[in-house]
This record gives sequence, C-alpha cells and structure tokens, in this order.
Amino acid sequence: MTTCAIEHTPDPIGSVASGVSVKWDHNGEPGAVDRALFVFTEAATGNQTRYEVSPRVHTCLPLAAGLYQVAVFAKGLEQYRGSLELMPGEPTSFTPILTPAKGTKKTLEDVLSRLEVDAVESPRDLIVPKNTRVVLDSRDQQYAHDWKNLSIKNVESAKRILGHPDNFFSSKFSRFPPPSLSMRSQPQDLAAATAREYVYGNSATVSQWQDQINSALFKEIWMFPVFILGTVTINAGGVLEIGNQANFFVCQLLRMHITGTLLIRGTGPNHIEPLALETFC
Repeated sequence: MTTCAIEHTPDPIGSVASGVSVKWDHNGEPGAVDRALFVFTEAATGNQTRYEVSPRVHTCLPLAAGLYQVAVFAKGLEQYRGSLELMPGEPTSFTPILTPAKGTKKTLEDVLSRLEVDAVESPRDLIVPKNTRVVLDSRDQQYAHDWKNLSIKNVESAKRILGHPDNFFSSKFSRFPPPSLSMRSQPQDLAAATAREYVYGNSATVSQWQDQINSALFKEIWMFPVFILGTVTINAGGVLEIGNQANFFVCQLLRMHITGTLLIRGTGPNHIEPLALETFC
C-alpha cells in the first residue's frame, strides 16, 4: 500500500502540515477520462488550491490542516462537491468516484428564464472580422435589437442570476470568512460582506442578514443590459469586447479562432454564458 509522507518543514503562523491522499475513480467508459481538476477551498480563508490528478493513481497533495470545500471536475462526468477536514500531522484519504454526466442540454430559454428576461425568438448572429475589434455597447444603435434590460431587485434575485447554488457547498459551512466583530458595527460593510457570501457562497450561513442586505444594497433596482445573440464568431486576431455597457452576454454558440479574444472589461458585474463553445484554426 502506498502512503503519503509529510515533510515537517516550518509552516506559516496559524497553519499545520497535513495532506490529502487522493485516489479517485469513475464508472464511465474505460480510458475516456485522463485527468480531473481538484479544487480545494479553505473554509477559514476562502483561499483555493488546484491540482490536476489522473484517475486510479495514488497522489499525495500537500495542504495545511483545516476544513475545505472540495470540487472535482472531469470531462463528461458529473461534478463532485463536498467537504473534507484535514487533521494536523497526518494525511487524509480521499477517494471520490465520479459518475457519467446526465447530458441535459441547456437551452437559451433556460438561461433567459434564470436571468428573468423575456425569451427571444430569433437572436441574430454576430461575426467579428479578422484582426478587428468589435465593442458591444447598448448605446450603439446598430445593437438596439440585440439586448434587453435585466433587473436585479434584491439579494435573492442576485443569487439566482449571478451566484452559485447552495448545493455547491456543505450545508454547515460558509465559503468565505465570517464578518469580523468590528465589521458588524458598520451596516454597509456588514451588508457587503454578507451579500458576497449570500450570492457567491452558502446563503444559509448568512440568511439572518438577508433583510439588512436588501435594505442597504438594494434600495433601488439594479439594471443591466444583457446581450442575447445566436452564433458569435471571432475570427483570427479578432477581439470581441464586453464591458460596462454590455454587462451580460448570452449566445447559443461561441466560435473562436485560436488567436481570437473575448475581452471582458469594466467594473462589473459581468456575466458571460455561451451555451456551446467551439475553437477553430
């Protein structure tokens, strides 16, 4: 049996040497998957560590002791999400088994429904010519029929539209560090910190501040343009720029030359969601 050895080297203050002994597998087609991406998010700090690991190969990963949210991604397989506690001074065994993805195909109607935007019957295609920059801008009349207004009324709709589902996280733990005692005496700072957790993390851990978040941050409805397109092709050397006047971008197919660029600019929030992606030479 292979074991993980821990090197007892000086550690940063507050951390203790530990490690993960990984040997993952899947029940898909033999040889169909040659690696998976393991993402370890430290519950106390929100810091992430990423490793690519081959299946059925025992691999030792050095991590500090503590509680982690773990996500595992592999092509054609369902994502794995869970929590893992690493004890000081000894490796922790981690042997997830991934199953084939169900293959549910997302439609444009599904995306627009989640964004709470009316459906579009026939979105037009967009071509970015070779060595040309195209800037999507809702103030430009040539794009007047390519976008709609998206409304974010409260932190609940921000979660649905921008955030991550709570089932990405263990029900007991927050993704980000909890607000400090000093922050709790500052309503605006408290609202900002807890809204981050509510939208991008585990909303159940900050649900007691939901009303305060809404009263502090959503006194007015947030409005953003969402561009809705069919097939978007970015040719060789072409640049498609998405920014402050095109915060949200949805298309049925994004085709990019290997030298093309999708450039995201501005202060955000920005959300880019192609239903399918192709690259070409």
